[in-house]
This record gives sequence, C-alpha cells and structure tokens, in this order.
Amino acid sequence: MANPIIRTLVQIVSAALALLVLFAMYCSIAESSAEHKARAFCDGLRVGMPVESLESRALADGARQRQTKWVRLPYQAPALPVTFTGAFPMSRHICWVRGSPTIEKAEYVYLD
Repeated sequence: MANPIIRTLVQIVSAALALLVLFAMYCSIAESSAEHKARAFCDGLRVGMPVESLESRALADGARQRQTKWVRLPYQAPALPVTFTGAFPMSRHICWVRGSPTIEKAEYVYLD
C-alpha cells in the first residue's frame, strides 16, 4: 500500500497538470476564435461599401464594444478598429477599417 502522503502529492500534481492543460486549451480556442471572427469580418467588407451601419454590425458580430469606436487620425480618413479579444484582454484581433462615407481600406491586424 502506497504512503498516503505520496498518494495525496500525486493527486495534487495530477490536478494541477489537468488544470494547466485545460487552461492551454481555452487559450488556444479563444485566440483561434477571435482571429477567425476578425478575419471573417474583414473578408465581408469591400472597398466602396457604405460605413454608416458598420459599427452596429461589428457589435452584433461580437466585437468588443469598448474598443470598437470610430477614431479620427490627423491627415487620414476616419478609422474603425473592429476589435475581437482573444484569451487575454490585451490580445486583440482587429479588422482595421478606414474611410468615410465609404470604405477605403480594411485589413486584419493583431496586437498583443
């Protein structure tokens, strides 16, 4: 019969490893999902499309509301960073859209 202390130690280590594997799986799935959503959003846009309902469409697709806002950049067309968050809040998959009143450019960007 195994020592109860060793058996308990093995159970603790096994549980910790299982949690670590589950966390790694979650991170992988969350990152993949956010990237897929951002790329799919960009792929659905075409140069010349109107931008009037773009923000509400992005939010309906699951973009992060706090970071998906029109921004005005000096000497450039207005931009809408359609942001999908990965496993961590700072892992951002973005469809960066420029233009007003129509789309001039849409591209996928990753910020970590």
